[in-house]
Amino acid sequence: MNEEKLQLVAPCGYCCLSCASYEHSVCNDEIAIQREATRANLPVEKLRGVCAGCRPMQGAPHKNMLCKTYDCCVNIKGLNFCFQCEDFPCLKLAPISDMADVRRHNTKIYNLLMLKKLGLDEYIRRSSELLTQWARGKTPIPGDDVQIQENV
Repeated sequence: MNEEKLQLVAPCGYCCLSCASYEHSVCNDEIAIQREATRANLPVEKLRGVCAGCRPMQGAPHKNMLCKTYDCCVNIKGLNFCFQCEDFPCLKLAPISDMADVRRHNTKIYNLLMLKKLGLDEYIRRSSELLTQWARGKTPIPGDDVQIQENV
């Protein structure tokens, strides 16, 4: 596996390139950026470029605590991604309702399954598209395909 590309995707499936706070982010979706700023409780201008990424920071991208998902996957089980674990999916990846409108936590299992299906290269290439689905996606009829809304 390409180590440089591996550094761009967290064990839980988040792709750093699509995150507004990542120092080399390619995110330009204003709705996604605003949601990320709301989640971080920061003004947008203080959010951009403040994170070096999950893997480069050994699972503590915000420097204050080790992510338990990273610790479990990488440090304890020696895996690259959660989908490689025999316990996948587990409660560390379970959907939550707390701040679900601004936190991407609820997309982890979907992202991991897409990563497994597409492979690392294609997943990274499509990361902006997946972020846009999260930030602007709607399903007019429950169970229907996600449709992207320009003005959310």
